[in-house]
Amino acid sequence: MARHNEFGKWGEDLAAKFLEEKDFEILARNWRHGHQEVDLIAQRDSTLYFVEVKTRHGEEWTAEAAITSKKRTLLWNAMMAWKLQHPSPMPVYYPVIAIIVRDADTPPEIRWHDDIWDC
Repeated sequence: MARHNEFGKWGEDLAAKFLEEKDFEILARNWRHGHQEVDLIAQRDSTLYFVEVKTRHGEEWTAEAAITSKKRTLLWNAMMAWKLQHPSPMPVYYPVIAIIVRDADTPPEIRWHDDIWDC
């Protein structure tokens, strides 16, 4: 596995732990349908969350910078496929969790962005 992929997986692990500590149930990780992938699918109360996780090094990085219209479309298509396979009337949210690593001596910062559509 490439170093970049290991760093991304580390960020997804951290994001999953963050969600579990906030009483989310992780339903799926790296769920794929064709070319679409959802990093984390979670549920809390009666709401589904299709979570995009972005892990980066640096000071001036924002989740918004990594969310393109193509990414939004892929996430929407994946959600539709999930809902076809797992019918549910639950509302759906599309948050972004940004994991920011500044340096080895500073704990990573976890930023929650409520909605991928607002990016």
